[in-house]
Amino acid sequence: MTVQLLQAAQEAEFYALARYAFNKPQSPNRDAAFASLYAHSDVWGIGEPLQSGLLSTNFAVDFAGVNYKMSGIGYVASYPEAGGNGGITAIMHEAFAKMRENGETLSYLAPFSATFYRRFGYEGAFDQVTHELNASDFPKVPRPNAALSVKRMRFAAAIPAMQEVYDRNKVSTRGGLLRANWWWLNLADHYPKREVAVAMMGDRATGYVVYERAGDTFILHELMHDDLDALIALGRFVGAHRSAFAKFVYTTGNPESLHDLFPEPLVLKSSTAAYMMARIVDLKDFMQRYPYQVSDLAPVILQVNDDFIPENNGLWELSINDGQVSFEAVKKGEPAVILSEQQLVKATFGVRRLRELYNLGLVDGDAYTIGVLSDIFIPHQTQLYDYF
Repeated sequence: MTVQLLQAAQEAEFYALARYAFNKPQSPNRDAAFASLYAHSDVWGIGEPLQSGLLSTNFAVDFAGVNYKMSGIGYVASYPEAGGNGGITAIMHEAFAKMRENGETLSYLAPFSATFYRRFGYEGAFDQVTHELNASDFPKVPRPNAALSVKRMRFAAAIPAMQEVYDRNKVSTRGGLLRANWWWLNLADHYPKREVAVAMMGDRATGYVVYERAGDTFILHELMHDDLDALIALGRFVGAHRSAFAKFVYTTGNPESLHDLFPEPLVLKSSTAAYMMARIVDLKDFMQRYPYQVSDLAPVILQVNDDFIPENNGLWELSINDGQVSFEAVKKGEPAVILSEQQLVKATFGVRRLRELYNLGLVDGDAYTIGVLSDIFIPHQTQLYDYF
């Protein structure tokens, strides 16, 4: 069967496949969100009639100040009679070729099985932390700056304010999406039960919280703030709900602990779960423009093993001279570091230091050189606040 790049006229057929595969009923909001996603994606399918397919959505991410195009893989679906026939594997080959043609350097996805997607070169890059707190244990929050106000708004109406704050926030530069206007509107359609409170300093938004009231639980989906004043004002707003709810739940892409902020740390229950995976699609562009933590590096040869994208596979020489990076494929040389594309994701996305990967037997090579290279990559783990 031939892999097809689907057109607008085939949206209904793909949507029917996705609803069946994920057992999702139709609703006006879901229909609108899917239509928006479809319009901003390369959509792949196989079979006539359609048997399997996926969306490759055209995003961009901010990686410590470096912007990369990123393809977000979603709605990977097959009818049950087509499962296990190799359709998704065939599609992934075509999708990666198209990503490279589009200049999409990276790809992210939310896996139903990490083992399945590692076959295609993806590796865990993002975690989520869920914090739970009984309402009776909500800590006392200081009085906010009198010049600040908090305004409740509908999600769609709050988008300009949220976008302003999100784009300024440092955590959104740790591999997070550069949220385009269409994506903000998609979020409004996709999550109709979510509400927003915005911290305002006069006419200027300085923070926001996206939340949901679900039974006896107050759920915080996103909290962004410019400064301590905005955080205090939003904290007071959230805390004002403690008489109406039994508990608070906050899920975030930020892996940092919050226990030290509580007078009695044991009242806060925190759990970490694996979230989304990443893949380097264009190794040369990624490494050439990567935000290295040093300005000079003597030439080092790396052997990168990539079984699914042959253009990435082989020997590469990396050097940095007064901030100018060179990353070029070479035909011969003795590699000082030998690693898979997945282990390179871990090192470059701050999941695990290169020297730790070496100590775990996941990377091979010269121990001294690996120690030097370990310090050239960003030291903190990447963070993601979106789902697709």
